[in-house]
Amino acid sequence: MAKLQSHVEALIAELIRIQAPGAVPGPTEEGYSFPGQIAVGDDRFIMTTPEIERLIVLSSQELKRSNPILSRTHTDKEWNWIVRGAFGPALMLIDLDDDRQENARTVVAAVRGAVSGPAKSYGLAEHVFGCTLFGNFEIAPFSIGPVQFELRSAWLARKLSEGDVSKTTARRVMGIWSGGKPRKRKTSVDSMRERDILDAVGGCPYVCSVRTKGFASEAGRLKAQTAARLAMTGIALRWAVSSKALDGFRLLVDPSVRRQRSLVFKPSVKTLSGGNLKGLPHGPTISPEDWAKELTKYRDDFNVVGEAITYYLSPDGKVARPALMNCFAQALLWFHEGCRDEVELMAVVKFSACLDALASGGKSNGIRSLIRARLGMQDDKPIRKDGPTMREAVEEIYSSGRSRTIHGTNDKIGNDWSSTRALAEQFARMCLVMCLDWALRNPTSNDPLALKK
Repeated sequence: MAKLQSHVEALIAELIRIQAPGAVPGPTEEGYSFPGQIAVGDDRFIMTTPEIERLIVLSSQELKRSNPILSRTHTDKEWNWIVRGAFGPALMLIDLDDDRQENARTVVAAVRGAVSGPAKSYGLAEHVFGCTLFGNFEIAPFSIGPVQFELRSAWLARKLSEGDVSKTTARRVMGIWSGGKPRKRKTSVDSMRERDILDAVGGCPYVCSVRTKGFASEAGRLKAQTAARLAMTGIALRWAVSSKALDGFRLLVDPSVRRQRSLVFKPSVKTLSGGNLKGLPHGPTISPEDWAKELTKYRDDFNVVGEAITYYLSPDGKVARPALMNCFAQALLWFHEGCRDEVELMAVVKFSACLDALASGGKSNGIRSLIRARLGMQDDKPIRKDGPTMREAVEEIYSSGRSRTIHGTNDKIGNDWSSTRALAEQFARMCLVMCLDWALRNPTSNDPLALKK
């Protein structure tokens, strides 16, 4: 960790420099800004400069590189803040007149000791998001790995039984969801929890709960949101046009259903504004009985999706099949993003990336190998009556759509790519479904390359 030692030595040198009179720019000098402060304990602070702050960030990055788990459990901002807080007390351990290298070793040891605790202290957490799901509201609670979906009334009853919500809060929240207007409540921790529930769930009929362990606050929240979206993607795969189903599956934190308005002026023509509805208020409607049958019939497939989500939420990535689940997590994420994208060509790029992830690279040759192995299609055979061959379809998706766009050489960027998008989604969905099916039939395999065999 020579770099860390070097950064801390430079930080100490800067700290010594600013002790001199006039070292910190005055209010009339160009570039003046108020100095920062780091708490050192007993309501005391050390003044910092932009250079000290820069060196702290560099030190934070070095500490993070030395422990790969930290990149999964903390955002950069969270980790920088933890390390920054550790520097204050550590710097109070040294005398600036002593040997700089020895001082740096003392500070490094103290900072290391201080930040090793928080990284290990994050326990279980349940992240809750209001969400839309099916168009009917009688579906029983169900889970996909660590992600659980419930009607909001069922979720509230569960939290009441678990002691996380008081009887008063549960009664008032249920009343508000039913259209009531309860009396104003005296400010208390319980009243703030009530407000938090109403804000987080909003008018959503469903609640999505994601269980995590070992993550700092912001990292846990962001990972939980992505995990919820991966689970929704797994659900949407049961529909032939998954993007249409996902159009109605959304978390409250996602963009809402909205009408996009446009105003157009044409010479000598009077025009009125146009618009279109973006997004659906809910997903497909399915009876509780039919959904229960789907869950039973495809439980193993959902379990593989849950396995991929569990890998994604693992602080250390140590799960039964990490390589294969890493492949699936990325493919599901690309598929989700392709379904969500409003730009047809960008959706083609993302669906192609989904296929690329399942094929473990290999460009168009790798994708064709995947399609031959999992879908049984041959390169020179039409994919449908009077349609292109499988090779031609993959070239259109991967070479013309994905590669040339990414490399900035697509001279057809202004064309309509909606048909290619639909084709790319079909291939990505079918390959995803069949790869998940392969994984459940080969429960001990951890080799993503085997998906092409």
